[in-house]
Order: sequence, then structure tokens, then C-alpha cells
Amino acid sequence: MDAKKLCGLIEERKQELFDILINLININSENLPDTGNEKECAEYIHKLCEGMGLSSDIYSPLSLEGFAEHPDYFRGKDLGNRYNVVAKYLGEENTDELMLMAHIDTVRAGNLANWETNPFEGIIRDGKIIGRGACDDKYGLATILFIMKLLRENGFVPKKNLLLGAYCDEEYGGSHGAMAAVMKYPCPKIVSMDGREGQIWHCGSGGGELKYIFRTKETVDSAKKIADAIPIVMEVVEQFAARRKKELSENRFYAGTIIPETALRYMGIRAGYGGSDLGAGEVHFVFYTDKTREEIYKELSEFDAILKEKLEPLGIIGEGFEPATRFFHYIFSEPDSEDIKVMLESCREATGNEPIVCGACLSDMSVISKYGSSNAFAFGAGRDFSKKGGAHQPNEYIECEKLVEYTKSIATYVLKVLG
Repeated sequence: MDAKKLCGLIEERKQELFDILINLININSENLPDTGNEKECAEYIHKLCEGMGLSSDIYSPLSLEGFAEHPDYFRGKDLGNRYNVVAKYLGEENTDELMLMAHIDTVRAGNLANWETNPFEGIIRDGKIIGRGACDDKYGLATILFIMKLLRENGFVPKKNLLLGAYCDEEYGGSHGAMAAVMKYPCPKIVSMDGREGQIWHCGSGGGELKYIFRTKETVDSAKKIADAIPIVMEVVEQFAARRKKELSENRFYAGTIIPETALRYMGIRAGYGGSDLGAGEVHFVFYTDKTREEIYKELSEFDAILKEKLEPLGIIGEGFEPATRFFHYIFSEPDSEDIKVMLESCREATGNEPIVCGACLSDMSVISKYGSSNAFAFGAGRDFSKKGGAHQPNEYIECEKLVEYTKSIATYVLKVLG
């Protein structure tokens, strides 16, 4: 089968692609985030794959021996009823070669009053598919399933195995599903389809989310005392962030980009808690780095000591930095790697467009590259978080035309790698 014919079929039958995505949106798979709701959607994907005659495995990450003791397991996540699906499209040589990956879970829908439609209805309006997960990341799942369906129906036999990796627990810094998928089914070539704006991400920053927790020594009847300490905590946090900005400004993949300027983002600042815990406070932030976990935690220990010294005279106890997500490892493949060159060629051939190759922040590439393939990269069509209707936003959507173009590019890549 040649790429031109396959792209023609994608264009002719694109409504089937849209229908698969709509069906996936219809199934609520919110990450809650300490537990999850992916089971029904995983079962749906599993049945679809079996119906195509694919070998399909549905399993919990915890079924991997020693998974909960792994150094990169992030405690506090309930994975007991959350599932991955890995389906194999067998090749002439029964050897796993290429895995296309996308995550099943979504962030929560949030306040339904902010949605113009039911977030789990999945409707097409004005050339857009709207619903929770439309651009993060169920479009990726729909793309893989649709391509496999077309290839099977047209008798395509790949040289080696093509794998679909549909995984749980990506949102809120999880990554357990991605880690389990690449550990159980290692492949030399991996494409993460959780990306934005048609970019190819060859690099993922390190870092994560942290909370600095502090409280008054004495019982108080007002949050003012703890609120007065917030600027002190923020001043020290920003000293920590200044180091992150400097190192990323000197990094060959991030110098000249907006990433160093956003190396610190506040996620929440709290004094008291709705009339209770009036003596408790926290500063919650995300940071980006190219340093190792060991280097970062050594620095955090030093900054914690500084904060304890500054807060103690105010009658406030600093309880330290607490991770709110896993630590994301800084990891990269070279931007001119052979695998990325093939994807660029595929995009040019399929659509006439050439994606930007750049670095990303806090993506699953942290575990996919570390435990899967050092040549892994991400290529996605999702909308950016900062855009109206983007990832995690109310009225999340993906443009139908861009989804079709993306699917053509991925399909052409599959044929170049496995044809």
C-alpha cells in the first residue's frame, strides 16, 4: 500500500475518524487525580482492537512486577482499577518495532456552567470536535485506531510489529501508564501523540510541581499571620527559580525560547482554608530545569533551611517542600535524529507542511525516553493550554481539518517505517 492511496482513504472516510473520537469523548475517563476513571474507556479500546483482529492486552500498571517499588513510581496514586491497552498489529517479522502512544485519561471537566456543550457529548460544530479530551489526548487514540483499521481492511502487512499504546494516569503529573507501557513493551521507535500545535518535541524539561508548607506555632483565629509570611516564602522560591531561568537560558535547546522566562509558574497560594486551618499556608508552584533530581533536592534542602530561619522569628514553622507531582527527568533526543527526519519527510509528503522541532515542558517524554527508547519523540495536534478551547480548558476542541492532516502525516510515517 502506498502513502498516496492511504491519505486518499483518510480523506474519503474522515467521518469514521471523527466518529471514533466522538465515541471516545462520550466515555468519561477523568483523572480525579488521586484515583481515576479510565476503565470503561480502556475496555472500549480493547474491544475495538480485538474486533480488528489485533492482539490486545489490557492490564494495570501494578501488574508489572515491582512497579510500586520502582524509583520513578509516584506514591499517592491509586492505580488498582486503572488500565493500559497495548495492541499489536503483527508484521512479517514478529518483532516489536514502532509504538504510537496516547493517553486515555483527561483532566476533570470542571464547572459545567463554563461549557457551551456537554463535555462528554462530543459534537461537531463549525468544523471543530468539541468535548473533554478532544485535543488532550483522545484525538491521538482515534488517529491510531483509524489508521490501523484502514491498514487492516486493505491487507497491509508491516515488516515488523506496529503497536498501539493507550495508557492511563497521565494527567496531574502521573506518567505511571506511560512508564508501564514502554517497560512492558519496549520498542526501538516510539512516537508520543500527546503534543501541541503540530510541533515535534525532541526534548522534555525536567522539574515538576512543589508545595512549600508552613504553619503558625500557636493557634490563631485569623489567617493574617500566615498570610504575612507568604511574601517571604515567595522571595525564596523566586531565588530558586532564578537558578532555573539561568540554566535553561544557557541550554542549547531552550536558549532564545520562552521557556526560561516561564521556569517558574505559581499554581496556587493559600493562607487558611475556607475558615478552617487559619494557621496553615502553602505556596504551590511548577518549575522547569535541566538538573537531576538529586541536584534539585540538594538545592531545595538548602532553601528549606533558609526559609526555616526566616520564618522562625515570626512564630511560623516551615514544614518543607512537598512534591505535588512526580519529578520529570530532563531528557532529549537529537533534533536531527533519523527518526525525526523521517517524520518531517512524512509531513511534507502528506500535507506539504513541515513541523517545528523544539523542546517541551513536563511531558511524558520524561519516562518514555528514559525507560522506552532514547530515540523517542512527541508529535501532536492538540491545542495549547493558553488558547481558548485548548487542553484543560472549557469547550476543549480540535479542528477537524487539522486532525485529518495530522492523521495523514502519522499514516505516512507508519508506511515509511514499516512498509
